Amino acid sequence: MQTRRIFLKMLFGLGAFTLPWIGFDNKLKAAIEPLMKQPKVKLYVVPPEAQTIYEYFQSASLNRTAMDDILALSAPEMEGRRTGQAGEGKASQYLSRELSMLGLKPMGDNDKSYAHAFTIHEVKETFVGNRLTFTVSNPDHLRAPSLNILGGLMGDTEEIILVSAHYDHLGIFEGQLYPGANDNASGVGCVLDVIRRLVRENTVPKKTLVFAFWSGEEMGFLGSKAFVRNPSFPLDRIKAVINVDTIGNGMIGNFGLWADDKAGIAVEAVQKAAAEVSASAMVVSGNGHNSDQITFAKAGIPAVTLLAREWLENNHTTQDTMGIMKREQVELATEIVYRAVRNLAF
Repeated sequence: MQTRRIFLKMLFGLGAFTLPWIGFDNKLKAAIEPLMKQPKVKLYVVPPEAQTIYEYFQSASLNRTAMDDILALSAPEMEGRRTGQAGEGKASQYLSRELSMLGLKPMGDNDKSYAHAFTIHEVKETFVGNRLTFTVSNPDHLRAPSLNILGGLMGDTEEIILVSAHYDHLGIFEGQLYPGANDNASGVGCVLDVIRRLVRENTVPKKTLVFAFWSGEEMGFLGSKAFVRNPSFPLDRIKAVINVDTIGNGMIGNFGLWADDKAGIAVEAVQKAAAEVSASAMVVSGNGHNSDQITFAKAGIPAVTLLAREWLENNHTTQDTMGIMKREQVELATEIVYRAVRNLAF
């Protein structure tokens, strides 16, 4: 056993330099390739149950938590994850790596890619009170490429339940980092933890589950709009959308829902799940605010966003850090989304 552990460690450390890609299993390639692009190397303890390198990587991902994801995505090296800039690219690599290690099917622009590409227009920064926001500068000027990241757990039917969260934030402005721990690294961590739980259970759902991480939300839902305009699978396959946004702060168990009056099936699933864990999830007004569920609602698809009722505290400020995250709140949101997904897809 000790010899095998030493061998795996040596193989992981030297593989990028000494092993040819030819002859590798495609699934193994998909697991390793994103890791090789990472700017830093992280060492893991090799689990005794790992029989292959793929199992080794997957075990590393399964041992992560939503709080680990929030910490990683809000770290200074992510540069605030502004759409179209380097930090967003690092975050998209992180997400692609996690989906690959967890064995999800690529659902991006082709069957070998998690990425769904689009372009963003020019924006300018402005303050509304103490909140930094973006406004359209020149909508006809396409400025930079961006990526949505999508992966699937295939079910018995082609009907789809879509679970999503936006991963972009505000970046760095006037020398100040906007980490975006709650908005929306918390939603991303929640969705990743739901995936990990389903992967551990290794049960085929009745409906296919697609997990989507949108970019460009802070610039006007650009990523989800681009997907609806140019989807990587037919939109009529989507039966419900559960979107997760800024769920990590506030009173424990006090959640709200953004949804229109046609979101019945999605709202009912989330409210049933919340009631089962003694949490509150009432439909509330956004008072002019919204999230990516609105894109799908406008396309006639039942869609809901789960968020903390106190989501606006420290939102779009430099104080949106790990310090305001509440582990119990994040774990409760994850439980609600997991139960809602089970209700809709299994």
